[in-house]
Amino acid sequence: MGPAQGTMGTVLWFTLLWTSGCGHSLAAQVLKRNIYFSCAQRERITLSVPSVTSGREFIWERTSHQHNNKTVKIAVIESSNEKLSWTHIDKFFKNGEDFEISMEPLFQNAGVFSFSQTRPENVLIARYEVFALKVEPPLWSSFSRGADVSASCTVSRLQDSATLRWEKEGPHTSNTTLSHKNAAHIIIHSADEHSEGRYSCSLEQNGLLLHNVSNTLSVRKDTYHTSYNLYRDSSDSTEVVFVCASPSHHRTARWAWVPFFEGKTKTLATVGKEGKVRISTEIDGERFSSDGYDGILFPLRISPVMFQDAGRYSCYVDNSYFSYITLITLQVSAEPPGGLSRNQSVVLNCEISQVIGSVTLAWLRMKGGRGELVKQEVLSEGHPEKMLNLTLPILSRDQLHWACAVFTESMLRTQVPLHLRPLSAQPGWSTETVVRVVIVVLATLGMLKVLMWYCRRRPASEQTSTGTQ
Repeated sequence: MGPAQGTMGTVLWFTLLWTSGCGHSLAAQVLKRNIYFSCAQRERITLSVPSVTSGREFIWERTSHQHNNKTVKIAVIESSNEKLSWTHIDKFFKNGEDFEISMEPLFQNAGVFSFSQTRPENVLIARYEVFALKVEPPLWSSFSRGADVSASCTVSRLQDSATLRWEKEGPHTSNTTLSHKNAAHIIIHSADEHSEGRYSCSLEQNGLLLHNVSNTLSVRKDTYHTSYNLYRDSSDSTEVVFVCASPSHHRTARWAWVPFFEGKTKTLATVGKEGKVRISTEIDGERFSSDGYDGILFPLRISPVMFQDAGRYSCYVDNSYFSYITLITLQVSAEPPGGLSRNQSVVLNCEISQVIGSVTLAWLRMKGGRGELVKQEVLSEGHPEKMLNLTLPILSRDQLHWACAVFTESMLRTQVPLHLRPLSAQPGWSTETVVRVVIVVLATLGMLKVLMWYCRRRPASEQTSTGTQ
């Protein structure tokens, strides 16, 4: 074989190799796409695939986000003489034009969908990941004035580096947010006319908006024949405002309280015909107060809230029952209370004053606004123990920030933070200060050693100089 023939053979070999590689990459090319939908939308979700001209059998499969990543068959499609025959189609899906399928916007339908050719050979053609977002409650309307509004936004699977975030359009209002598992929770405290507006839950990834769901909150103007529960933690920075608002003017009103821990009814505040508010001497007048009564609105404030303030608060207008509010309090603590050491065990305590219906207490390890579930327990009404304890065998650096959260029917009602400080981090010299002091001491000792060495050598040098003379 001559040089020219060898060169031609090499070029032909590389050409065949390149062509073979390109043909393989084209055959292996798969359509991949992410789709996001809201469970509140009415439109069906449709998955379509590229035109397929060869192959005798195809299959749609789904790996659910909800059911332990179990893969199920949706439909088998046989192609013969350009006609498609669908068999084994799942009842939650419908077939459309060509090879496409459609489904209702249900949370349980989210997952990974694959469309493959199965005969004459197995070839993956398309892969969709479908994400569902749902907001509960789905409708935000007719909430009682003064009540806490709790809502959750859940995504079927939270991708890496993705976040769920609640925002209110317009002026800021008092609220608490918490990210937990695949959900973002929001609590709008003591809702009033300033709380009304549009709230959006946004799913973002690396600063890019993937999908969002919005709801509009409206609040009733009066509290006639309303009742609701408020959850508050007992701390120096917590206050609660009870609202009694009538649809028309009245001359007299009063607030009464039945404590959980005593059971005896107490009068808190009264308004006579002259319109002046009087705080009862039966209670702590420094913590209980009112902004007055204008014939319609009669607020009652407790600041700060204490654990024993739990109970039922009722409003009466012109000596007639009007509405009531149940205050449930929480308190958290750590043992031993005198100081925490990194080498000893720590017990976290979360106590709730009353269980109405069923509640879930949960200890969450906090990382910013995100909570990681460590322990939880469901408490039912009449449960003898109203406390959730968590033992930390050894206190570590990543176990300093905690929150006790209360859920009812998977809705967040409140969260109480608990920040631990080891003895080395308590007021006094910090670790950084101690390190700096050690460095200064070592440097000083080094300088003293050099100075002593210099002083010892100096007389000897002077003696040598004298002898020479």
